[in-house]
Amino acid sequence: MPRRVVLSGTGPIKVDPNLKPGETPPAPNVIPWPRDEQGQLKRMSVCTCGLAATFPFCDGAHKACKDEDPATVYTYEPGTNTRTTA
Repeated sequence: MPRRVVLSGTGPIKVDPNLKPGETPPAPNVIPWPRDEQGQLKRMSVCTCGLAATFPFCDGAHKACKDEDPATVYTYEPGTNTRTTA
């Protein structure tokens, strides 16, 4: 299903498994790898729909896309996942 996704980044996001949550990252584009309650590295899914509030990680927001028509281009309002057609 086509959808218009607008990203404002100008470089990569680096996910560092050595960076613990709460630690100061070495650069603004470095984020810690997700961890569970015990501090163990979690399996992660990468967002490919462009709607996740936790981008680049999937948060299940893609469920809003389940009934998209493949012949229609959709636009989603950032942060609300309110859909409009282009």
